[in-house]
Amino acid sequence: MIINSLISKLKTVYYFIFCVLSLSSFIIQAQENQPSPNNTIANIDLAKKKCNYYLNLSRKAYNEANIEDFKKYNDSILLITQNSEELKGLEIKSIINHGIYYNVTDSYEKALIEFLKALDFNKSNFNNEVTEINILVNLANVYSQIDKPDKVITYMEKVLALVEKNNVSDIIKLAAYNGLGNSYTKKENYEKALTYLHKMKTLAESINNVQAVNTALDNIGYSYIQQEKWDEVIKTAEESLTYSEKNGLAKRPVALLNLGMSYVKKQEAKKAIPLLNEVVVIATNRKDLELEKEAHLHLAKAYELLGNFKNSHKEQKSYAEIMKILLKEQSNAALLDLKHDSDTEKKDIESKLDSLTHIDNKKSKILIGSGVSIIFLSTLLFFYIRRKKTIEADREYFKKTNILLKDENKALKTKMTEFAVKKQQNSKTIQYKNSSLTEKDKNYYMKLILDYMEKNKPFLDFDINQSELASQLSMSKHHLSEVLNICFDQNFYQFINLYRVNEAQKIMKNHDYKDYKILAIAYEAGFKSKTSFNRVFKNHTKLTPSEFRKQLLKP
Repeated sequence: MIINSLISKLKTVYYFIFCVLSLSSFIIQAQENQPSPNNTIANIDLAKKKCNYYLNLSRKAYNEANIEDFKKYNDSILLITQNSEELKGLEIKSIINHGIYYNVTDSYEKALIEFLKALDFNKSNFNNEVTEINILVNLANVYSQIDKPDKVITYMEKVLALVEKNNVSDIIKLAAYNGLGNSYTKKENYEKALTYLHKMKTLAESINNVQAVNTALDNIGYSYIQQEKWDEVIKTAEESLTYSEKNGLAKRPVALLNLGMSYVKKQEAKKAIPLLNEVVVIATNRKDLELEKEAHLHLAKAYELLGNFKNSHKEQKSYAEIMKILLKEQSNAALLDLKHDSDTEKKDIESKLDSLTHIDNKKSKILIGSGVSIIFLSTLLFFYIRRKKTIEADREYFKKTNILLKDENKALKTKMTEFAVKKQQNSKTIQYKNSSLTEKDKNYYMKLILDYMEKNKPFLDFDINQSELASQLSMSKHHLSEVLNICFDQNFYQFINLYRVNEAQKIMKNHDYKDYKILAIAYEAGFKSKTSFNRVFKNHTKLTPSEFRKQLLKP
């Protein structure tokens, strides 16, 4: 008992000592944690060292294409630098790097948020023009990815203006010229596009940047492709191949592809085939499916020109197989969904029309104001009336196409033929200016077009245009336009898009495609982007593709 009592007392004493020691330790620690000028400086220096350490690691990760580690290191920098005036220079680097991460991973909306945040951060804290140049180049790059050429032009022109006032690398100037050249090509302002691309080439040659020279030549070639100037494409591609050889580089596959494609367009299939086969070999070795796909597509056309339909079919099959692989990959990518889909656009237009109507109703009161007001309101009224007429015409057109697409028991070819016959019976055909087509000719071409659309499906080609389809049908562009207008009440793009929407509907009804994303279906049906697919599909069916698919799943 005495021993137990003694042990109990000892425990109490030890516990008391432990509490006192713990309290003393806590007091000492609290005193140590009180900020002093020396400690603050030491902490900032330590934070800077850590941030620079993470920055170096992030650069290494980026260069090794380890993009997730690149983001993790910059996440750490952001945590350290937040709410610290002394570390703002490191914080902005981290924000910019986050934008780069989101751009590389195709999360374009998030990338824009980060770069715009960086732009504001720089303006409010540093107003450093060199930093601004860096951010603007990255912003322009994102806008280029989401097909906003006007934005690219705005930002790259700002970059060039700032470059003139600051001592920065010529690489920045090359990036600006390249961005401006490609954007003006997209806007079909080829004169300006080529001016900037040739400036890029000249500068790249002067600083001996071989990669930039080749990039400039590739993009010059692409600009000529858009203009269908095949001789210029050939000349540019040959210059690129000669330049590569002169500098001890391997043949540039894009130049070989452009060369082969141009010879196909010029009906010189024998010259095209060896070049395109060379592209297939390079693309296969590099595992570049996009490049290989294009080579197979043009090889199919080349063999068809020679009448070698067996090889043409083989190339078409290879093209189709690669397309399926690419579509599955693209459908899983984190692509940016643009905020304004067709429904939003429609509401926006209706809102503007309501606003203009309101102005129109009150115009007699406002007109008293001044002569300038009269001109302004007259202009608004003119655009209102013209826009209203356009919308009414579009509404009538889409009513007709909606009927064509709804009857699922008939092939589109049959429905189009019935539509043309009914139209001919119910109205007097307006003669085309300078038309040389008889009624018999029109019927012949109508059948030819519908047969070709059903069997060859030219609408699946993203880049099909009126000249190319007319060439495939061995008829003039003018006659094709006349037949589409007179027989089907449609222009070329309306006609092509009708077939694409019909194809998309068939795909969505096919069980084999049940796991395909909307973007993949868009590509499979011949649309170039999800945005255009949503807009066109809804115009024709009154439903978005997603709504149409949900409707199919209803019991």
